[in-house]
Amino acid sequence: MLYQRRIEVPIATRMNMSLHGGTWRIHASAIDDIQVISDSLRWLSGDGAEISMKKGKSARGAPQTTLFAKMSKKGAAESLARMSKRSLDIILEEGLNSRIDDEKTLHLRISLSDLVRGNAEICQSDSITVAKGKFKIAVYPGQDVVSVATDLVSLMAD
Repeated sequence: MLYQRRIEVPIATRMNMSLHGGTWRIHASAIDDIQVISDSLRWLSGDGAEISMKKGKSARGAPQTTLFAKMSKKGAAESLARMSKRSLDIILEEGLNSRIDDEKTLHLRISLSDLVRGNAEICQSDSITVAKGKFKIAVYPGQDVVSVATDLVSLMAD
């Protein structure tokens, strides 16, 4: 059974105010256990996420399946809250500047091998077996996107 981190409702409510939504994407090879990966993605993205799968070929022609999860505000907040405390601390220590693009989107990579074991651990190397996350940060006039994202991650890490 996959580990589930408890999420307190007041914190989750405050977190989803800082997000417009999010997505996770996983590229699985023909030898990967798609069912295990799919179950892990469902756990990571929460009950309300829209999960889709597309079969195709990799850039080198090998068969692959792309799994995609689309999350609402609440689902995105809950998904980020499933990240390990250690991972959230690493993200804060490194700073969020390099993880946020011009579109105000936070980019994360989670180790796929950890994910299928029920741990949402940030990937610190250039591994190709990852779940790629994109989270649209809700920023309003007068707010700095990095500050909003840092506050959001800090809230989850506490």
